[in-house]
Amino acid sequence: MTDILLIHSPLIINHRGEDWVKPCGDETSGYHMGLLYLAAYCEQFGVTSQILDVSVQKITLESILDTVESTRPKLVGISATSAGIKSAVHICQEIKKKYDVQVCLGGAHVNCDPHFIERVPVFDFCISGEGEKSLYDAFVKIKNGEKVKGVIHGETIDDLDEIPFPARHLINIMDYVRGENRRKFGPEVMPWATMLGSRGCPFKCTFCSIPVINHKVRFRDPRPMVDEMEAIYDQCGGKYSFVDDVLTLNKKTTMALCDEIIGRGLGKKFRWLGMTRAEILSEELVARMAEAGCSDLFFGVESGNERVRTEVIDKRISNKEIKDAVQMCKKYGIHTSFLLMVGFPSETNEEMEDTVNIGRKAGADLIGIHQTIPFPGTKVYDQAIEEGLINSDAFDKFGRGEGWSEKDSFLEKWPKYIPEGLSQNYLTSAKKRAYFKHYLRPSWAFGRIKHWIRSPHWFKHDMDLLKLAPYTLLKGKTKGAMS
Repeated sequence: MTDILLIHSPLIINHRGEDWVKPCGDETSGYHMGLLYLAAYCEQFGVTSQILDVSVQKITLESILDTVESTRPKLVGISATSAGIKSAVHICQEIKKKYDVQVCLGGAHVNCDPHFIERVPVFDFCISGEGEKSLYDAFVKIKNGEKVKGVIHGETIDDLDEIPFPARHLINIMDYVRGENRRKFGPEVMPWATMLGSRGCPFKCTFCSIPVINHKVRFRDPRPMVDEMEAIYDQCGGKYSFVDDVLTLNKKTTMALCDEIIGRGLGKKFRWLGMTRAEILSEELVARMAEAGCSDLFFGVESGNERVRTEVIDKRISNKEIKDAVQMCKKYGIHTSFLLMVGFPSETNEEMEDTVNIGRKAGADLIGIHQTIPFPGTKVYDQAIEEGLINSDAFDKFGRGEGWSEKDSFLEKWPKYIPEGLSQNYLTSAKKRAYFKHYLRPSWAFGRIKHWIRSPHWFKHDMDLLKLAPYTLLKGKTKGAMS
């Protein structure tokens, strides 16, 4: 028996006896921290949970129903992104056909649009925002025979250190090892451990849904963070991926984390990475991070054009700040990756070419480039509705499966933003040019050889990257990418 069954909704549902449709997007990039924190919070009160990460564990719809049958949970919680909301609705409907159990919806989509459950009324209730306390409270009511209904606005947890470490014991970490590596062993094969040092983001990027959810930023105490890193060292070989929206948002906190790692003599044992912004880095901070084992930083550059960054996506960062940040990282041996996007409102072809070239010009080690997708809760989404690119009820119809078959891919069928005067072919061509210009040049190849000598672990990574190169250069995206 299980008290709560927690399900990570897939983008596409697979059925028993069918050929398996591989996961796409970021479905397999790391374990679902939200569900692990929910389970950990409830577990401290004696409430048991089971987690089904459907795509990663290759779980069919029939297997989900078998699990409900065998565990007889008092509550089922389904977490869904906007791209996975159709599958979440279908899973809920199938569970409700066979079992008298309350089903809760949580996750990114309902955080942006909590009243979705009123327009698509298959779920008993939803939790919008942080769910730990609210899910536990709902479970207690259900256990006492009450029915929980409607929209629950999750209670924000001010002190993140009140929450126990994520319940990683409820998953098999080797499920998150990529493909052919699952048959191998050793620290280099182990998946990076996902870590979270803060919640919230104060920035208001127009392509991001976070501004509509919660601006309140809170930070964990560095000491229990490093305690957690030490506790799971053998599960990840000392490799940690921080999924904070902006890892270096608070310089004092980040410096304290580095000092804690260095003070325990772990700087040489740990390797960690995270997301940052160019304008909030300083040389003092970069130097300390490198000493503490930071090996990689991802920069959300998005556009290579300053007008687009400032006036369109509300990201006021100059080209000089971006280049200076990369040079600081190079000085201290930290690997840099740019996250880029094409297809913003009012973006011209000349401005798009700035994005095509910025990785090369700024000296980034790697780039990844995507096309803008209008998601609920973003200003780009609202603008796409105003311009008639998307109907205001499009996601409700998607959730109900109207006009979509069960195997239709959200990634292939959902509209992407195309600026006025440009075409989809042009945007695809721009992505291809970005990859060609950045990677197919002698200076990049020589730079990688130097990097292998300094950081040997990158050699294997680059060999894996090389396998993806033909498809990426031909299509302008990696296999399974969202756009």
